[in-house]
Amino acid sequence: MPTGGVLGTGATDFFCDAVETGSRGLISLLRNPGGTLLVFGALLALAVYLIARTTWHPIAPLRVARRRAWGQILAAAGRMYVKRTPLFLGIGLLFIPLAGLISLLQTLLIGGFGLLGIDTTGESAGALALLVVALGTTLTLLGLGLVQAATASALVRIDAGQAIGPVQAYRIALTKTRALLGGLGLTAAAWVALTATGILLPVAIWLGIRWSLLAPVVELEDRSATDALRRSAELVRRRWFRVASLVGISAALALVAGPLLGALLIFLTDAPLPLLNIVAGVVYGLAMPFVALVTSYVYFDARTRHELEPADEPDELPAEIQFSG
Repeated sequence: MPTGGVLGTGATDFFCDAVETGSRGLISLLRNPGGTLLVFGALLALAVYLIARTTWHPIAPLRVARRRAWGQILAAAGRMYVKRTPLFLGIGLLFIPLAGLISLLQTLLIGGFGLLGIDTTGESAGALALLVVALGTTLTLLGLGLVQAATASALVRIDAGQAIGPVQAYRIALTKTRALLGGLGLTAAAWVALTATGILLPVAIWLGIRWSLLAPVVELEDRSATDALRRSAELVRRRWFRVASLVGISAALALVAGPLLGALLIFLTDAPLPLLNIVAGVVYGLAMPFVALVTSYVYFDARTRHELEPADEPDELPAEIQFSG
């Protein structure tokens, strides 16, 4: 099947992986039905527990600088996207050619070495692969960072009652590209170096979450690259699992939405498979502002909690409180 969908989210890849995973699950169910059903049941119970435990209402997408429960952050991001659909669809649409440019640069890099007569086999192949991965990771993170910065800029102006369009949002975000690119470059370098070892992958994930608020920090606090990374780590401290779950779930929804739609269209239509890959990529691009909205609300929640809660707990608590009743 044709693979390599737009933005790296091919519907055909998703379809084949889903069939393979489903086949393995069916084989496991037939071989060990009790154990397989127990695992599925435990995962379902965990999901239900987490959904029921959090607070979803009231949904308050405006007055962004406030504390929100886990569910309220997702609900506020969804409500804001729906209420301002043209704006965030525009931000997502402008992300698509940017992602296409990133793919083109990677392709030119790979082909360019061969045209220049540089050996791309043997030991050189490993170095080239590492360079391509590093460049691709940096450019992909830059695209995501620009979407996050443009979305954060749009969100605060909406909250202030100001009018803003997608082009203006990107124009504002591009004024801080230097700090954003510097921070994302450091993030990409750390990610590639740590994941290349395999053993340090958990460290890379831990560090990636600590730096996940880089874009809104650069955009809204006007900090340098290294200062923004430190600030992001400061805001995420003691909230790592909360931030990881919210950013991770929103990113997973964005990644799955396009390929899932494309896979369904494989069953329901006779459309060419390359076209379905393009559809999957476009849907992915349109979903990216939702991820950026979740990240922005996570940033404001973390910043509010950080500034309102005392930095140091007292060594000895008071023996009583003032109460009149």
